[in-house]
Amino acid sequence: MSFSRRQFLRGTSSGLGLLAASSALPRWLVGEAHAATLNGYAGYRAIVSVFLLGGNDANNLLVPLGATPYAHYRAARPNIGIPQADLLPISPTGLGTNSYGLHPALTKVQALFGQQRAALVCNVGSLVVPLRKPDYGSGTMPLPDNLYSHSDQQDAWASAIANPSTAPVPFELVGKVTGWGGRTADKLQGLNPTRPRYPDVVSFGGKPLFAAGAVRQPMMVSSSGTLAFRQTSDANFNTLQTEALTQVMAHTHGVTLEASYGSIFTQAQTFSTARAAAREAAWAALPEATRVAIDALFVPPAGGSNWTLLTQLYQVLRDLIAGATATGQGGLGLRRQAFSVGLGGFDTHVGQVSTQSALLTQLDFALDAFYQALTVLRASNAFGATPPQATLFTMSDFSRTMMENSDRGTDHAWGGHAIVIGERVQGGRFYGAYPNLDLSGNGVNNLDTTDARGRWIPTLSVDQYAYSLAYWLGLSTAAEREYVFPNLAGYITAATAGGFPSSARNNRVGFMLADT
Repeated sequence: MSFSRRQFLRGTSSGLGLLAASSALPRWLVGEAHAATLNGYAGYRAIVSVFLLGGNDANNLLVPLGATPYAHYRAARPNIGIPQADLLPISPTGLGTNSYGLHPALTKVQALFGQQRAALVCNVGSLVVPLRKPDYGSGTMPLPDNLYSHSDQQDAWASAIANPSTAPVPFELVGKVTGWGGRTADKLQGLNPTRPRYPDVVSFGGKPLFAAGAVRQPMMVSSSGTLAFRQTSDANFNTLQTEALTQVMAHTHGVTLEASYGSIFTQAQTFSTARAAAREAAWAALPEATRVAIDALFVPPAGGSNWTLLTQLYQVLRDLIAGATATGQGGLGLRRQAFSVGLGGFDTHVGQVSTQSALLTQLDFALDAFYQALTVLRASNAFGATPPQATLFTMSDFSRTMMENSDRGTDHAWGGHAIVIGERVQGGRFYGAYPNLDLSGNGVNNLDTTDARGRWIPTLSVDQYAYSLAYWLGLSTAAEREYVFPNLAGYITAATAGGFPSSARNNRVGFMLADT
């Protein structure tokens, strides 16, 4: 009988979240550590994946304001299209003043875009190789596995492997189910302290696959930030519960897998305790005015008391502060981390307007709160010349059809637009190519769509998008890149041979500022 490492680890730390403490496992289970570099910044850096589950409609997130393209937009969306006067105008570098508009809910993203701290990555999606319209229907070019399927396309984004059935994965990944965040951690783990080997990836929500590595496994925490056994009002009972569980885990009967299970459980308890202590110590080390200012940013507006994304990002921030704080001050002393959060409900087949508006309002507020909190941390000077840096980025299953359906909703499509926010983002710009929205004549002459309903063929791949973030985190060598993104080299080769635009021929998209 064979089973995957993920299956073995699933459920091993009920009440403590999923935590694979690779240092506690036998060497035959974990493999070898890998080297990496700080890649230009000696301080702390983190990437934060914000997964919009269900397939966010990017066609209403970003709309052209020019007379002709806007007319094409409204022709496809007579009922759910946003009135031109309601769109929030932005002026992307090189594309004209007020040439595009954001969804009316994205007021804070609009401001960050104007401050050049937010960028929009246009028409990005899962690809094996770059495609033109004739390629899509030819049957001769590889397409993503099960295109338009929620689960498969979520996995394609989270893993950066659009074709898991045929991808040329390295030997170390054969038979393992991993995500690009976890594989990045496999390669960057050497940048963080080795004793104890604290998890490099922490997930509060989103797509769990993103965080799973072949060597390094993530810490899975509830969206509330809790990573501990449920406590009762009886302190004696709580102590007895912990002692009893520890004793049970010590009985391994000489079985290797039982010993490994017990080691993981014990390590989970250790990390849970370390995390809680570090969070409290690092938070207490900040000036009181800084703590008050940060907490104020995460107070939801009227009607937002049930906003889950805001809670998740607050917990990410608290973990980030603990990670960035030196061990001498009670923190974890980390240098690189990745986090995962998520917001569901974007599968808007019916009644899209109100549903998406509510979701984007929450997204807008939460992204801005997190960004502003980092600004407050920098201003506090608590971390001196190397304050923590973090980059937020969105992912989603796919975008949705340009043509609305009869239920005033939209259906599954392909390429869409992503948001990237951070102090080190080269913002105020578009990256990639915005599609042609003209679906007249059933879109026969529109080379950007697969069909008459406006399913855009991506012009940037998830692999390029993700590698841009992993590179900023510290992934730099060709060997590291090929391990984390096994399809990328073949994608670039195909783009070069096929005469695709330069954006398709580059490993990275240029939305991150270079380190000086």
